Formats: sequence, structure tokens, C-alpha cells
Amino acid sequence: MNKNEIVRQYKWMRILRVFLKIFSFILAWLLGPMLFIASFAVAYFIVMFGLLLGEHLGMDEHVFFWISLLIASVQLIIALPISEKFMNETMSFFISKPSNVLSRHFEKKWGMTENEIKDYISRRESLGDKPNRYVLPYISRLCRLNGEGRQAQETLLSDWFSEDEIALAFGVDYTDSQFEELNRRWRKESLSCRKSLMDLLFKLAIVQDGIRNDEWNLLMSIMMQWGFNKNYIEFYKDRYSPLRTEFDEFEYRRSVSTEDHSVSYLKPYFEILGLDENATDEEIKRAYRNMALLHHPDLPKNSARIEECETLMAKLNEAYEKIRK
Repeated sequence: MNKNEIVRQYKWMRILRVFLKIFSFILAWLLGPMLFIASFAVAYFIVMFGLLLGEHLGMDEHVFFWISLLIASVQLIIALPISEKFMNETMSFFISKPSNVLSRHFEKKWGMTENEIKDYISRRESLGDKPNRYVLPYISRLCRLNGEGRQAQETLLSDWFSEDEIALAFGVDYTDSQFEELNRRWRKESLSCRKSLMDLLFKLAIVQDGIRNDEWNLLMSIMMQWGFNKNYIEFYKDRYSPLRTEFDEFEYRRSVSTEDHSVSYLKPYFEILGLDENATDEEIKRAYRNMALLHHPDLPKNSARIEECETLMAKLNEAYEKIRK
């Protein structure tokens, strides 16, 4: 079933749950007071019965009154919690059970759990109100630069888009004039939406075999046209530069150090990259990139070990910068 249709049905199911809650609330508060009234009625009849019994036996009616009142009070103490429990169970019966039955039915029909649907909706909402109109053109242009990675790209995009939308992204080519209009629209979009889409675009670029120069240049151009400030651009450069396939244009924010580091000082950093101190510049670059392709936290294969990969990448970045300096 199409994911967008699943989302539509899920929203209707949530509306139905709201009606169930309202119905159960009304029913509980109709039956609950009736139980309270019945409890007080029983207490009243106990007291009246005690008075009549005392009068019939010719005994002091005051004694029977207090005895009857005590019995009635005990009855109320027992009955009131039972009434409250009945109200809670009534609401639970008309909310939890039907809701669970609905969830199981639709999850079986959809092939997705409710939490998976919520995550899907959340990811789509992070891209703005019309992701199929304003996001797919950028995905289309980026994916066309790496035709060999289509299968991996489709797998990644399935977490954000339906099958029809993914097919549209790969099947439609957009003109430069359309992108000019889209860029003007995205410059006005919130920073969180722009960041969410840039995160997705970078993940698409690295999903196959790292970021090639044409992909890198496109991503840098998009950030400039969307009005990202220097700090954000440098953040993305630092995070994803290790995954570039060409290192000739690798840029560093930090200036080259004038400190004189001996080979013995650098030995631990060479060991982090799996090299000896006699490694050539090309070997250093290649080792750094290969390690990044193994341990970068944004690679899909590392989704279960993000914290570990963040730590490893920090060590790799430090080692590479020290050696470069």
C-alpha cells in the first residue's frame, strides 16, 4: 500500500480514537453517578430498616439508628471505590480494547507498526508542508549525478517518501528556471527545514561510495543559494569532507601550524590511520577516506553505532589534521 495512503488512514484512525474517548467518558459519567446514587439509596434503606426494626422490637430506636448508620457507612466505604473502579474499567473497555484491535488490524493491513508510521510522518513534516513539490526536485538533481547508486538511494528515500514520489524523483527532470523559483522559496523557509533537507541530501550523496566532486559542488551551491551562514557551511564541510572521493580540493578551516612536530610525536596519529611514519601524502589521504567510509556516523550501515562512530571520527579527524600540519 502507498505510504501516503497509509498516513491518511492512520489519521482517520486517530480521529476515531478521539470519538471513542469522548463516548467512553460520557458513558462512564452517566453510569458512575447512578452507582453513587444507588449506594446512597442502599445506605438510606439500611438506616430506615434499622429504625423500623428497633420500633418493631420495642427497643431504643436511637441504638438501632446508630447501628444502622454504622452499617450504611461501611457499605458506602466499600461501594464508592467499587464505583470508581467501574468507571475506570468502563473507560478502559471502550478505549483501550477497541484501540488495540484497530491498531492490530491496520498494522497487519499496512505492513507498518504505529511507531514506524509516526516516525515517517515526523520525517516528512521536518521537510516542510509540501515535500513532494519543494523537495523532490533537489533529490532528483542530486541522484542523477550518481546513477550507479540508485538502489541504495531508493532504500534511503523510502523512509521519507512513498513509492510513487520516489519514482517521480527519478523520472522527472527539472529546469534551471524551476530551481531559481524553488531557491527563492527555500531562502524564506525556516532554518530547521533547510537543515533537515540538507541533512537528507548529504546522506543521499554518501549512501553509495562517498561524495564525488560534482555532488559536493552541487551541495555547496545549494547551501549558498539558501542563505546558510558561514558557520553552518563550515559545519557541513567539516562533517562530510572526510567522505569526499577526491581530496585535491580538501579545505581546512584551521591555519597550518608552524610547530615543529617530530616523527615520534606523530607516530600515534599514523597508527590511528593504520599507517607507518613513512607513508606518502597519497597513502595518508586514501587511508583517511577509507576509514571515514567505514566509521562515519551518517552512513546508513552505522545507524546502530552512532555514538561509537562519532568518537572514532573525532579521532580520525584529529589524526589527519595533525599529520597534514
